[in-house]
Amino acid sequence: MTRLLKIIINSAVGLLYPKQCMSCGKVLLKIEKELGFCSGCLKGVKLVDDNSCLKCGKPIEDGVEELCEQCVGQNHYYTQNKGVFVYEGPIKKSMYLFKYGNKRCSGELFAKYAAKKYGKWIKNNEIEAIVPVPMYKQKMKRRGYNQAEVFATELGKLLGIPVSRDIIRRERDTVAMKQLRGAKRKKNLLNAFKVPENIVQFRKVLVVDDIYTTGTTIDEVSKALKGGGITEIYSLCICIGRM
Repeated sequence: MTRLLKIIINSAVGLLYPKQCMSCGKVLLKIEKELGFCSGCLKGVKLVDDNSCLKCGKPIEDGVEELCEQCVGQNHYYTQNKGVFVYEGPIKKSMYLFKYGNKRCSGELFAKYAAKKYGKWIKNNEIEAIVPVPMYKQKMKRRGYNQAEVFATELGKLLGIPVSRDIIRRERDTVAMKQLRGAKRKKNLLNAFKVPENIVQFRKVLVVDDIYTTGTTIDEVSKALKGGGITEIYSLCICIGRM
């Protein structure tokens, strides 16, 4: 295919399927397309800044503290977690569409934000593979895709890191975490993840998911991976809630 033909095809596709804001659906102006959000929604989209917990990555109002209240005195199975966006405002709508509205194309832009913000951090930690949090097979059939896997695939392309989809599986279906609080979240995921025997071939991996709230999902996945022989686990989520 010639370069001119590619330009013509891309222009035609752009006219038929113009890029829309990942939150409100408004057709984006040329200067907005790379950002993924219209100027109105972008005002309410907040990236996680340096005032965040050194363990779980949650934003901390008091910039003096190194750990959030939740992580003080609590052990996590992962080494460190990072979040790209604060889970509030327009980003909530974009995440809902990404998960339930078949807006898989948003995964590419989320990955670009993540790579720009944490690419150096991932490289410095010598990550050997990206592991998306698995979805139960029946739920996967109903939805048609795993949003964590879509994000992981795009991130892997940008950073040149392989994505390992089979290193861990979800053994049973679980109640949606947003419906549960506290200890019920942990009980809901107890023994939900399993690493197949003799499949582990990495030392350091990056677990990725869509939203981090209490960290129960990431912890349970990390616990299973450590039980399977992986020595060091980092994690990255598209969005993370405040304390």
